[in-house]
Amino acid sequence: MENAPYQKLLTKKHLIIGVVLTLVFYAVMSVLLVPYTFSSSPLIAQAQACLTAVPIAAVFWFAYHMFMLVLVDQMKQKEKSH
Repeated sequence: MENAPYQKLLTKKHLIIGVVLTLVFYAVMSVLLVPYTFSSSPLIAQAQACLTAVPIAAVFWFAYHMFMLVLVDQMKQKEKSH
């Protein structure tokens, strides 16, 4: 199976940066979401915040990759035109 053209745009460096940024974003959201949980127990509230941060971090992961794909493609198009 051949790789699609967009799969050749991102390097391992882009993927590592994406993983690190996503993990940091997940940690921040896990802390910020604690006051918005419905539990009075701190442990349960933190667990709910951590579980709620998973889909938010997944959206961040996809948004990062879409942004990087567009940015790298635009930079390559600009290099070709000059």
